[in-house]
Amino acid sequence: MSWDEELPEDLDRAGVNWEVLDETSRRAVENAWREIYGRAFRGRPRLRHGTKAEHAYEQLQCDRYFIVPFAANVTGLPICVMKIRGLEGYECSGPLIPLGKFHMAEFFVAPTDFAWTMVHTHEDHGCGGPYFMMREWLLSD
Repeated sequence: MSWDEELPEDLDRAGVNWEVLDETSRRAVENAWREIYGRAFRGRPRLRHGTKAEHAYEQLQCDRYFIVPFAANVTGLPICVMKIRGLEGYECSGPLIPLGKFHMAEFFVAPTDFAWTMVHTHEDHGCGGPYFMMREWLLSD
């Protein structure tokens, strides 16, 4: 089963309402994410990774968020974007759910105001990921 078949099923089971983002919207969401977080992972950023990232994510209260696969690599992250067609971006309303099993898709989760982000890569729990960062941490550094 593919990411775009299994993810909607998991969202449905958790009671999450979701919509597929059209390509223009998906690109706009990713560009907004890159404006905030695109350079944040270079050097020694303030972030949580691995199980600490998952714990921080599980503590969040959020009912509107995006799940968006990366279209290009991100400096400082072990992302190797494959040009796989058909991976959709989603706008969701409902509870956050754990998404670690989908890490091979190289994607981020962020609320609609981008106050935080959770990044999954193919290297989750191998070379440091997943990664969790708060926007306010960027402002305090």
